[in-house]
Amino acid sequence: MGKTVSSLKLDDEHTTIGGNDSLQEGAKRLLSITGGILIVLNDDNNVQGVIGHKQLIKALSEGVDASSALCHEHMEMDFMLVHLTDELKSVLENVKLRSPQAVVAVDENEEFAGYFSPGDYQDAVNLVSNLQDLKL
Repeated sequence: MGKTVSSLKLDDEHTTIGGNDSLQEGAKRLLSITGGILIVLNDDNNVQGVIGHKQLIKALSEGVDASSALCHEHMEMDFMLVHLTDELKSVLENVKLRSPQAVVAVDENEEFAGYFSPGDYQDAVNLVSNLQDLKL
């Protein structure tokens, strides 16, 4: 059996925020991490969208008041959900086909479980390649 999404380290390169939090709060949280994105969650811990540096800068360039604008008003909706139990080979194929802005992992209850970062993508490619080389 191949490796699954749960075999990756998905707890870095992101932070979370509520949809009704301000963009100003989002900017503060983005500054608190080395790189990555904000995962916008609803009250049930389900992913609503994502905010990266591009969405934040776009909103500011349009003259949005970051202290009153809400994250859900400026989040990116082009994200792909994957489950922790999904096989990496299948996930990689789907990401390649779809090219979403972000890939977000969820658990069996559809609750946020981690961010599948570009680094995680490369780790997954390496894992799948190594397993194929070993004929596993």
